[in-house]
Amino acid sequence: MKIKSDVVLSLSVAICSAALAGSTARAQGDGETTGWTAEKQAKIELGKNFATGWELYRHFLDEAGDRAMSPPETVPDWSGLWEREGRPQVYDTDRGPGFGTTAVLKGEYLEMFQEQVDNAEQGRIWDPHSGCGMARGYPGMVKNGRPHEFAVTPKQTWHLGQARNEVRRIYTDGRGHTPADWAYETEHGDAIGFWDGDTLVTHTMYTNGGWIGRVMPYFSTQLEGVDVWRRVDDETIHADIWIYDSEALEEPWFVRQVYTLMEQEEGSPLRLEYWWNCHSPNNIVVPTGDGGTTFLDFDFTDVDDQPTQGTAQ
Repeated sequence: MKIKSDVVLSLSVAICSAALAGSTARAQGDGETTGWTAEKQAKIELGKNFATGWELYRHFLDEAGDRAMSPPETVPDWSGLWEREGRPQVYDTDRGPGFGTTAVLKGEYLEMFQEQVDNAEQGRIWDPHSGCGMARGYPGMVKNGRPHEFAVTPKQTWHLGQARNEVRRIYTDGRGHTPADWAYETEHGDAIGFWDGDTLVTHTMYTNGGWIGRVMPYFSTQLEGVDVWRRVDDETIHADIWIYDSEALEEPWFVRQVYTLMEQEEGSPLRLEYWWNCHSPNNIVVPTGDGGTTFLDFDFTDVDDQPTQGTAQ
């Protein structure tokens, strides 16, 4: 479907403005939030100074200078399970109410997003990723609400997501990206990075684009991501993320994701569940002998080896 570029831009600006309105209103009476609003705007402007994500990544590398390590001598402790703040249906928690987005979309990508909004406002929301084995990929997995885990080593960092058993590998051993004539698109793309002290800076490319979540934008295979990850205190990890996509975005999309350490009972540490989308949500029911239904019996341990067909023992 073809629509005039001025209509596309006006609609995109309107969606973005409406999304930011809630954040701005909240900021007016809250000094801390007002400070974040200014900081966020500065990071948005920083992203606009560079035409590509690779240029922004090189900017961070140049700023780090001799501090940049690939691989580093030591790495920070990010152990434990982490919960991403905000609802998983919202990529940018500053978005405000409704179904808007702070991404400034264009062309067919704006049209596809607007179609989702129109349907959502009528109560129709779909999520193909909820099917068996469908990964969110990058950048969709960073906003998943279920636990996240990080395996940090000098040469690689693995970002593990319980939802859909996602694994994103970030190489920090000094390698560059896969050469273009060998590269191909994948859900999580090809991610490399370096450490600047306790801060992990990454660049991602070669994703297969597509959709990142319920009532959220679609992207093209031109997507690039620049992440800056840091554990800011004992309980909190911040990930500042700039998304570039020359086909889908009028300008880079900046968002901060916040992860908080989940409380664990001493002597009984939590673990990531093995999430098989077909069964883990526990929404598959089977008939019982008395004419009713019950949830599918799991076989991970012998603890649940109980009758499920309504027979007495």
